[in-house]
Amino acid sequence: MTAKARNDALPNLPNTYTHKPVPRQLVTGAHTVGDISCSQCGSVLGWKYIHAEDESQKYKIGKFILETKRVCRSSTWETVDTADEQGLLDDVRRDSLRRRSSAAACPPTELTMPKEELEFDSEDEDEREALFLGMWTPQLAGRIRREKARDFAHNVVWEEE
Repeated sequence: MTAKARNDALPNLPNTYTHKPVPRQLVTGAHTVGDISCSQCGSVLGWKYIHAEDESQKYKIGKFILETKRVCRSSTWETVDTADEQGLLDDVRRDSLRRRSSAAACPPTELTMPKEELEFDSEDEDEREALFLGMWTPQLAGRIRREKARDFAHNVVWEEE
């Protein structure tokens, strides 16, 4: 199977568009990559490895690199009341313009800070799944962690009795 056929068979990230593959010299050597952009605002978020020249780098084929400073949190629902649809579109456009005006994330003065500052736990399978589905938020991470703590406490109590 050719590298192109393997790449075409691999899934893409939700809510993103993978651009035409181009050769690029990266720190780890020569690779063919396709830029990944947001399907909502068009911002380039990272890239997908399509082909690696060096045999030791072939494991990267099909993997994605997301530059965290370029990713902004956004929530939209496919089923929206028509009365709220225009307001939602206005919010998305405003957020898109704000993201385009800066190469990084939204300006800190315009971000609403969560009550508890939670960071992504790359070792937690549930959080990784939520991240790759484009659903990870600090609030969701908090809920996942609370549920696991509750389940753990419940299991410990039952095992001790």
